[in-house]
Amino acid sequence: MLFAVTPSEFLTIVAGPQYSYLISQKNTFANGSTTIEQENAFDNENIRKNTLCFTAGLDLNVAHSVVSVRAGWDLRNNIGDGTSTTPRYKNMWYQATYGYRF
Repeated sequence: MLFAVTPSEFLTIVAGPQYSYLISQKNTFANGSTTIEQENAFDNENIRKNTLCFTAGLDLNVAHSVVSVRAGWDLRNNIGDGTSTTPRYKNMWYQATYGYRF
């Protein structure tokens, strides 16, 4: 759910929480002419599969077009079971979209 503030008819500022649940993961590693794909189903119950994120962005409204940019940041590290071999990271993402309003 994103909360929106519209300071003008052309600009909308959005921000709010985002909840995500990881079902599976597919990684593609490319090095020159070699490509390796790896897919995991996450049977380990200690790995954090859900995360809470903060999302913010802008919508630019011109005539029937909408151009949006968004960014999101995890609020907690993915610590898993706490061992040193478990990756400790926070996800961060960017998004740009274009839409047409009828």
